[in-house]
Amino acid sequence: MDFSVPSNLPPHIKNLLYDLIQDYKEENLTRKGYESKRKNLLEDAHTSVPVSSSSSHNRSFVSTSNEFRRTPTVGSNNYIFPNDLRHNSNENSMSSPRYHISSKTSFTSANSTQLSLPRQNSIYRVSTAKSELNFHKRTNSIQLSLSSSDIPLDTYEPMIPLLPRKQDKIIMDSLPSILRGRFENYPNMTAIISIDEKGKDNYISWYKLYLRAEKVAHELVVKNSLYKMDKVILWYNQEDMIEFTVALLGCFIAGMVAVPVSFETYSLTEVVEIIKLTTSKHVLLSNECYKQLDNLHSSTSNNKIKLIKSDAFSQIHFIKTNDLGIYSKAKKKVPTFDIPNVSYIEFTRTPLGKLSGVVMRHKILAKQFDTLAKILDSRSTSTWEKKQIKKSHSHRDPSNRYTIMNSLDPTRSTGLICGVLFNIYSGNLLISVDKNILKRAGGYEEVINKYRPDILLNDQLQLKQVVINFLDNPELTNNKTQKMDFRCIKCCLTSCTTIDTDVTDMVVYKWLNNLGCSDAATCYSPMLTLQDFGGIFISLRDQLGRLENFPIQTPTLRLQDELYVDKEKLRVNIVEPNVNASLNSSISFNDYLRMNTFGFPIPDATLCVANLDDATLVPDLTVGEIWISSDSITNEFYQMERINDFVFNAKINYSKMKTMCSSSSNSVQSLERVSTIKSLVSPAKNFMRTKLMGFIHNGKIYVLSMIEDMFLQNKLVRHSNWAHTSDLSRAKVSPSRTTAPIPNLNSPATSSNNPTKSDVEEISSERSLRSKRVVQTYYLQQISETLVRTVATVLEVSAFELPHNRDEHFLVMVVESSLAKSDSTMLGISSARQTKLEKTMTDFTEQIYRILWIFHKIQPVCVLVVPPGSLPRRYCSLELANSTIEKQFLNGELKSNFVKFQFDHVILDYIPHSLYYNESIFSTHLSELRRTYLKEIYEVLSHNQDGTGFQSSKIDYRESSFDPRTNKKLSDFKNIIEVIEWRLSNSQNETTFSDGMNNPQTNSKDSNNTNTQVSWKLFEKIVASFLKKIIGSKVPLKRGDHVVVMCENSVEYLATIIACWYCNLIVIPLDVLREENAEHDMHFFIDVIKTYDVKRVFFDNKTVYLIENHLIISKLYKDVKHQIPKTTNISKIKKRSDLTIKLFKKPISEKFPSRKSSNPNSITCLIWINRDSDTTEDIHVQMSHSILMNECKILKETLHLSHENTLFSLSPHTYGIGFILSVLLGTYVGCVTTFFSLRDVLSSPKDFLIGLQNMNVKDIFFELETFYLLMAKAAEVLEGGKTKPTNNKKDNKISHTVLSPDFFRNVKNIMIPFSNRPRTLTIESILKKYSSISINPARINFVYEHIFNSNISLRSYLNIPPVDLYLDPCALREGLIKEIDPSAVGSDGYLRIQDSGVVPVCTDIAIVNPETKMQCYSGEFGEIWCCSEANAYDYYLFKSDLKNTKRKLIKDQFITEQFKTKIEGNGDTGLTYLRTGDLGFIKNVTVTDSVGSVKNLNLLYVLGSINESIDHLGLTHFVTDLEQTVKTVNKSILNCIIAKTGGLLVCLIKTKAKGCNYATLTTLVVSQLLNRHGVILDLCAFVKPGNTSSILPESWSKYRKTVMKKWFSGNLPIITQFGINYGENMSIYLLSDFNNAN
Repeated sequence: MDFSVPSNLPPHIKNLLYDLIQDYKEENLTRKGYESKRKNLLEDAHTSVPVSSSSSHNRSFVSTSNEFRRTPTVGSNNYIFPNDLRHNSNENSMSSPRYHISSKTSFTSANSTQLSLPRQNSIYRVSTAKSELNFHKRTNSIQLSLSSSDIPLDTYEPMIPLLPRKQDKIIMDSLPSILRGRFENYPNMTAIISIDEKGKDNYISWYKLYLRAEKVAHELVVKNSLYKMDKVILWYNQEDMIEFTVALLGCFIAGMVAVPVSFETYSLTEVVEIIKLTTSKHVLLSNECYKQLDNLHSSTSNNKIKLIKSDAFSQIHFIKTNDLGIYSKAKKKVPTFDIPNVSYIEFTRTPLGKLSGVVMRHKILAKQFDTLAKILDSRSTSTWEKKQIKKSHSHRDPSNRYTIMNSLDPTRSTGLICGVLFNIYSGNLLISVDKNILKRAGGYEEVINKYRPDILLNDQLQLKQVVINFLDNPELTNNKTQKMDFRCIKCCLTSCTTIDTDVTDMVVYKWLNNLGCSDAATCYSPMLTLQDFGGIFISLRDQLGRLENFPIQTPTLRLQDELYVDKEKLRVNIVEPNVNASLNSSISFNDYLRMNTFGFPIPDATLCVANLDDATLVPDLTVGEIWISSDSITNEFYQMERINDFVFNAKINYSKMKTMCSSSSNSVQSLERVSTIKSLVSPAKNFMRTKLMGFIHNGKIYVLSMIEDMFLQNKLVRHSNWAHTSDLSRAKVSPSRTTAPIPNLNSPATSSNNPTKSDVEEISSERSLRSKRVVQTYYLQQISETLVRTVATVLEVSAFELPHNRDEHFLVMVVESSLAKSDSTMLGISSARQTKLEKTMTDFTEQIYRILWIFHKIQPVCVLVVPPGSLPRRYCSLELANSTIEKQFLNGELKSNFVKFQFDHVILDYIPHSLYYNESIFSTHLSELRRTYLKEIYEVLSHNQDGTGFQSSKIDYRESSFDPRTNKKLSDFKNIIEVIEWRLSNSQNETTFSDGMNNPQTNSKDSNNTNTQVSWKLFEKIVASFLKKIIGSKVPLKRGDHVVVMCENSVEYLATIIACWYCNLIVIPLDVLREENAEHDMHFFIDVIKTYDVKRVFFDNKTVYLIENHLIISKLYKDVKHQIPKTTNISKIKKRSDLTIKLFKKPISEKFPSRKSSNPNSITCLIWINRDSDTTEDIHVQMSHSILMNECKILKETLHLSHENTLFSLSPHTYGIGFILSVLLGTYVGCVTTFFSLRDVLSSPKDFLIGLQNMNVKDIFFELETFYLLMAKAAEVLEGGKTKPTNNKKDNKISHTVLSPDFFRNVKNIMIPFSNRPRTLTIESILKKYSSISINPARINFVYEHIFNSNISLRSYLNIPPVDLYLDPCALREGLIKEIDPSAVGSDGYLRIQDSGVVPVCTDIAIVNPETKMQCYSGEFGEIWCCSEANAYDYYLFKSDLKNTKRKLIKDQFITEQFKTKIEGNGDTGLTYLRTGDLGFIKNVTVTDSVGSVKNLNLLYVLGSINESIDHLGLTHFVTDLEQTVKTVNKSILNCIIAKTGGLLVCLIKTKAKGCNYATLTTLVVSQLLNRHGVILDLCAFVKPGNTSSILPESWSKYRKTVMKKWFSGNLPIITQFGINYGENMSIYLLSDFNNAN
């Protein structure tokens, strides 16, 4: 064999060859396969692109790293090549077929894109350990740990199915005929006795039973004209069993199909669904059930529900059978019964709780009755006084009959078949006992002693409770006055699907035996019944014989019904019986599982054990699903054809079996065995899948559990520190394979920029160990038996795997315990009691963990404790419905308020972590590793290209900007005042401003003046009027004074600001006080006034009316009015036509002289306060005229603005681009600006919308919330226009104009700003919700804004929809950008982001490492640095004094340094940058836009703020992604916030209302974060439900700092919280200790 690797091969071919060699050595390839693939690889090497000489200096190091390429890591497989992505990047919901986007990196070419350089070739080793497990999905829900493909092929010998013992043809009269015969021959004999809860009995004879049934049939056929096979609802409770029997037999006689229902079994919704499915129009019911229907009350409002008169029941005819009496004419008339095929339909529930109607046929019932009678007769001994169980109905039989006592539900399932109907068939006396009698100590024994039954028909768990009650209070049963005698009992038939050996011992030896039953061990007979299939039985111990053809595996145990099976072998589904285990009970308990058999299959059945996954027969003594084929079993679900085919028509997969045999060493013998089986069992034979997991031993059936009660677990080993791992290769490692400890990251060797040899050796050793796991199978019954036996307060146990990361088998266990009684809940109790209860619960769950490890070696990730009886049960059974419990858990409906987690094995086996978990991904050490790695790739791919490989946008510098009409150089103007005066001198009469709202009530106290069609001349008069007011004020102002302008967006607002700038005042625009947050806004307003020493406040009419007349705001204003300086209502200032600005030039120069400075940027004219979030609210930006002019130039040149366009200014108008649009841009460009108030638009949107539709508005700016509200209002207007046409002649022309759905058609550029990652899904959901509005998604353009630069990048006029990128989240955590195919990984396996466009003119962006300040290579992300003329020059930090809570203006050295930062290293461009604090990357794409132009763009992608990222185990996560995951966990979660504090990852959640299951929600949150992000929460707290608006802001994401501060200071009402894990430090300890030990 040739294992050589030629040195001249390209790196990617080398890597593939090393992988191939490793695959062969690990026996994953045959020799032939290896040689063929090796040849192909070497041939491909001749056509590959050679490595350029520029990278030759790295080759020697690369070659040394080949030894540890085998372990796959995130980022491998050409992560740097978007062209290799199979998913086309233009396939997104906001794209169009007209656009073509060809993504590529900035250094790839047509030739180089074919080259792949796997990440293992690099020295970069920050790779996430175990990250390859993160998004591995397994589609099948249940998989055995030993599938047929895992069975050694040379030993595969499939079992031979158990063949029928006899095939007797049954000729049986119909049940109506049998009933008629008993009426004729035994008229006065009692047929049924019903005993209610109080012990009162009710009798019916054969005489009355038949005649009453005939009356029901007469009522249906004659009086109601029903046809044969019509469905009739039978609505009866268990206590109405005689009435039910009458009604059921009446349906049989009439040829109808009965459908039993009741509120005891089904909910109202389910009953309605059954009625609809069966199209039933008639309901037979008892008087008691009719009263229940007529007096039904709502569980929430307690109001009476008029159900009978509701729509669902309005067409239903109710027939009360109690009042019908008997049909006397049937005495003489000899009937001819026309019996249909179907007898009744019983609706059971699937494992997930859905209804499925089991079609019960008369033929199947006849087979069941005959089989049961023959089995009971075969068990008859000489001590039995009574002989055959079936009494003749054709003539009178004088022999004694049997008494059958039934405690099962007689109206359905096994209680109906083997109780009521079998009694009709056999002619014995049936005694039906109310189930509540069995719950009362001594109650069941008294009934048995009184009525002396021969046969008992019970449920296993019912009987268990009876025995427990007997053992707890034996004196209640046996006393001096009453001695129990159970000698009458011949058979105790117990319905179950699995046999609890402890219950068997209790019933046999402590109950039956002690109460006098002779031969109790033989008397007790578990009956294998299938409740999900109508309650039929398929196995019961019999003495029918004919066992010659049954295989015998263990001859010495041939006569035994008890088996001891090796537990360890059973976990891998191998059954190994032990003959000697029964001799030593302690050994058998620890090492062996004791099992009891149900006996042989029913005589006419063919039975086999099949593999779940491929329908092949398992070998002998191997666990699989039990399949059965018989005429005695049901074969149809009602109207469920697809499921019928899967469940009832299963066929043995002979072709797969032959394939397996052909590949084995003894293929001849194996194939002969398969041929033999095929001759015995036809390939066309249909089997029913029983959903039971078990095996066959000596021809007998042993059942381990139902499929839904089976779960898989990775085998765990425990280390000395009690931590667990499933990686068995780490349990014992030879010295030569020992992994070196993680190096000390503070040592000189590792903290240097270059990787050392020891680094490589340590990492190589770490990655060379491949995880070796053993998957084991566990069965819930064994787990439940252990816990119930060993933990005192455990009552029931449920367990299931989480539905994600199937290979990890994360186990959730739910325990019913008396400790969790509803009156002991931890919510709403005193602190001391809560602490005590928490300690009790913690001790309780820790004991459960200890027991599970001692006896089963398993460790759930969590244990939830629920109150007794709160978990759902299976249909017609007391057993837990495990799948339904799992469904309730996933829906957040599991009623639990305590949960205990254990994550040590998850941390060691699954949690992704960096190999350097003490370092940030931006540390000098790891950054250098990453840079070296990316540089190596870049040099390989860019050998024919120029460039550095660094991420930079490149700058398009525009020194000048010109007015298109006059060719005037606008960039020569120093401020906007000079532009205004130039406009006044050149175009006085040209319209320039207008208030957009049509408000005729200009004299109203709550409205502003409306200024429409304002020319430059008129505008000058308005400004001059304001100047006169300011200059002539009795409270004089001086240059540099701060003034607040709090007005709605209007011409007057603009004029006020211009007037203030004329007077060299510093303007602070503030939004009008918000009604919903009045108190906070008022406090902030006063703080601004005090801190800035504000000398004047300018209001408009609307604001004055608000503060004087609003109920809350007026009161607040009166309280602080003494702190407010002089106010001016600008709406009250008279506009005089004789005033001009020139008149005030001299007074201005005297009172407000200009400040002279060599640096124009140092003169502040404006303070921007952005109150959108608490991080920006306290940082006030200082703006100068120079920077404002630069902003105007950049927007004009970037958006190609001209005088022909109209600007609409809406909101926000006090800061950022909104302020520029409102105050500056129209003046600078020379176009018309129309002002709109957001409040006015939302109250009356039509003027604004019609303006967009009809005017030449090319560009519009909305905040996302404004865009959403506007779309909602537009949809209302469009809908109102369809139904309510206006006929008012007094309306103006605008009101008559019809708004069309495409009112956005003229708008080419809808700008929506984001200071973080664009909220793509929100915009898409808005467009989808208001799909009636026609809007081109390509015209919705994101603007990346920052508090110090409102326009860093934008998408305007790119003429393409946003470019989607689907990023590998695992690589992203490591600092790398890797594109993946979303269709290959599922919705949880990628992060979808959209670009924020390109930089505007005069702007340069660089992506820089925030710690090293060195420029980032393509393929990684870093901090966004911006060099722009529009960057703010200074700021104030608006902070509170901790002592006296007084605000003051300060500077922070860290923030100050952000304004003047230079790139270090060889990427230095000499430019000075603004550090944004946001992380992102630049991607070069070549696109073809809507007009066919090919563009090459450097698109900016914003990932998130550094402040909103956390480092966890050396990986970086964005909390916005974590929080979005939490919000989608359950619909009851309204808000959440995640942060890392003190080494703990904490989560605060707000839910909708009280009554939430907080422990369940916590578990779901932890589960989803573990699944999607690979992190474990340490603490989860819940805010008390209710109105918290006075305490908390509505938007937690915007006010993160405020929410966290209030939480940590203890000012939030926390209803409950859960400790989950022990923090990052504990995880680091476990990982380091684990590595040191191995």
